[in-house]
Amino acid sequence: MNPFKYGQIVQDKDFCQRPALIKRLSDVIEKGQNVYIQGERRIGKTSLICECVRQLKKHRLIYIDLLEVKTSDDFIKRIIAAIVSMEQKSGMVEQIFKKLAHIHPTISFDPMTGMPTIGFDGSIPFSQDSIHGILDLIYSYHSKQRSIVVVFDEFQDILNLKNSKEVLAVFRSKVQFHSDVSYLFSGSVCNKMVGIFSDPDSPFFKSATSLSVGPLDKDNFQKFLSKKFTLGKRTVVQEVWDRIFEICSDVPGDIQQFCDALWDISTKQEQITIEHIPMALETIFAHEFKGYETTLKIISGQQLQVLTGLARMGGKAPTSAEFSRGLGGIAVSSIKKSIERLINLKVVFYIEEEYRFTNPFFRAWLLFKSL
Repeated sequence: MNPFKYGQIVQDKDFCQRPALIKRLSDVIEKGQNVYIQGERRIGKTSLICECVRQLKKHRLIYIDLLEVKTSDDFIKRIIAAIVSMEQKSGMVEQIFKKLAHIHPTISFDPMTGMPTIGFDGSIPFSQDSIHGILDLIYSYHSKQRSIVVVFDEFQDILNLKNSKEVLAVFRSKVQFHSDVSYLFSGSVCNKMVGIFSDPDSPFFKSATSLSVGPLDKDNFQKFLSKKFTLGKRTVVQEVWDRIFEICSDVPGDIQQFCDALWDISTKQEQITIEHIPMALETIFAHEFKGYETTLKIISGQQLQVLTGLARMGGKAPTSAEFSRGLGGIAVSSIKKSIERLINLKVVFYIEEEYRFTNPFFRAWLLFKSL
């Protein structure tokens, strides 16, 4: 059985340990402090948090995913759904709804996943009191015997709300009194996260300590992955490891996906060499092609030129004269506009003074197709 997992939260034996980060985050949680955790996509932030809480044992986790949240209603629904999900096994769901009777909630469960879907009486407008009530409900689960850790993932997307500053202000006014509950705010858009917690005009200014999550130590991660290949009586030459880490820019989730593909195209007793790389990439391309095709349909020809230029020449100096010449003389102002569009579509992102592909395999596919 393929032992590589990606695109999901991993814990215990499937988690490549990060002792220093686990120790720091554990200390923060046990003190009841708040922390904002930043790092690029698929770097392992959520798995780090869940594994840390698992190791603490006496803590319960309320996990709220705010990815692409658009309205205050949706924001509140996601918090309630997270509480219901936590309490579903304990049979406490009915009590939750009694506490929220003033907003007339309804609940249904997906027959396939068992996950809760929350609804409300549309005639009842949400207010500051609604948010206060939800946060008070969260705090009611905290006790000396079983502490609560509250995680807001992709927290920067709260800025999508039209009244985001008001919501943040109400949120902060409550959270600051929950001194013995640890709130963890995780995000993958670093400039927005820094703005929320470091801008003096933000309601969350200096409300949490920061923790950055970067790539795993390469040697330790390689050993971790090698052991998984060994389970299937496969070996991987060093040249392959170097190429995998290079293509994936050291991002753990993407590396696991690459290893998953290598496992699928290899057999027991086989040594995986550099010749396996193209076959693994073709496997990934076949799975992801529809996504690539969708992106190509929504960008212009010039944006595709710029995107292909980023794939070929890298993203460290896309506004240079050399980069412009490499694209046949496209004006720098047009290159800037194209990059802005690609960032808005989340095709590329900016980090460490470089524009990178959100999906490194899309970059590899563009180079393979020579578009």
